[in-house]
Amino acid sequence: MSATDVAQTIQLIIAPVVLITACAITQGGILGRFIYVGQRIRSLATERLQLLHTGKMNDAFSLERLQEIDRQIPLLKHRHRLIQRAVLLIYSAIAVFLVSMFAIALSVASSLSLVATLALLLFLVGTCLLLAGVIYAGLEVRMSHQAICYEVNRVTALDKFF
Repeated sequence: MSATDVAQTIQLIIAPVVLITACAITQGGILGRFIYVGQRIRSLATERLQLLHTGKMNDAFSLERLQEIDRQIPLLKHRHRLIQRAVLLIYSAIAVFLVSMFAIALSVASSLSLVATLALLLFLVGTCLLLAGVIYAGLEVRMSHQAICYEVNRVTALDKFF
């Protein structure tokens, strides 16, 4: 294998590296959301326990807050699951891109069209996994907006009843 062939092989391998970098950047933001939603679930669960423990169930505000928490926790759990799927899909995409880098190198070294086809398929599978992860993250962002609107609407309606 000549130096030119090695240089061309390295250039072919660069495309998955760029996508791995894109995955890592995307994953950083999604993991931040994953941690935040998990903390929010824990804080609401703690608040619910405190409301139940203090026994202020005859207080109208405590009852309202308990109802809000009981509505929000399942929604947050669903959001957390969507983010988890996004994270796992993007990690899978990274793994597939890494394997595709080896397949690209092997296809150049062996000059077999079957290995080159496999390398291309691996690259496309990695891209599809990345796309699916981004779609799940987008669905979670949409749900986040709905959850915020729900909470704000409930709080702004409180003055009408109390």
